[in-house]
Amino acid sequence: MDCNILILGAGGLGCEILKNLVMCQVSAITIVDMDTIELTNLNRQFLFEDCDIGAPKATTAVNYIQRHHPHARTKLTALVTDLTTLSAEFYKGFDFIISGLDAIAPRRFVNEMVVQNALQSNYESLVPFIDSGTEGLKGHVKTIIPGFTACWECSIETLPKGEETVPMCTIANNPRNLKHVIEYVISVEYPPGTLPAGASDEQIAAHYRDVVDACERRAKQYNIPTDTLTPSYVMGVVKRIIPSVSTMNAVIAAQACNEAVRIYHDLFAVGDAETPGSNNFCILNGSDGCFAYAFAHERRPDCPVCSVLS
Repeated sequence: MDCNILILGAGGLGCEILKNLVMCQVSAITIVDMDTIELTNLNRQFLFEDCDIGAPKATTAVNYIQRHHPHARTKLTALVTDLTTLSAEFYKGFDFIISGLDAIAPRRFVNEMVVQNALQSNYESLVPFIDSGTEGLKGHVKTIIPGFTACWECSIETLPKGEETVPMCTIANNPRNLKHVIEYVISVEYPPGTLPAGASDEQIAAHYRDVVDACERRAKQYNIPTDTLTPSYVMGVVKRIIPSVSTMNAVIAAQACNEAVRIYHDLFAVGDAETPGSNNFCILNGSDGCFAYAFAHERRPDCPVCSVLS
């Protein structure tokens, strides 16, 4: 594939996307990620090893590909930076943008960027934005062609409502809140299995006291307030943690790359739900049996981002 692709994120999805695109012999790939590798990443981010802990994800992923596939035809570039600091001109330089991000804010930023670039260039800059995401055994892929399909903001109401969850991928070297601290402690210092099966109430209580103490130490290390840190609060966070599943990452990353291939070979159609090949939104649910559905999500006339595009 003679094209230049930008990958956003070098985590569970990003590693899979990078591997897929290299196997497709894409001409050039740039991968952006500001995070470093944690022990908890290694069970699903297969481009990293124990010796890589603490190293930047983007450069380590590129180095792995170059080391193991020295004859690959793809030109690889790694950027260790916050993608929201990159300019509009930077994003104009790609033929596709594929996202493997785990947060809403940077997705919205990139969506607005590609829409504004299309508007200000009078469609001379028209970069498809393919967004992928997973949460446990659920995943989605959204294909956005500015001005022609629904943008990311058009489908924001499809995001799950209810209690906030804590994805595994949010663990980083610099935790931002108490939930990140708790997740790190129960994943690394007190992983599942630490408490023996059939433990007594006294053992369970003692276990959670130890977890609270460990959380308090780590929170103080990063100047995070611990006013709400109690055993009951820790248990509440634990119940909401959603582990990342490597199989789901592989399936969703494959679908995201397939969307790029579909557009590249002119197999993607723009139109309403009745137009063959116009599906731009795919969801997969493996937590309640196995359910997959693809459809054409229509643009919102009142969308605050893309309604400016006629």
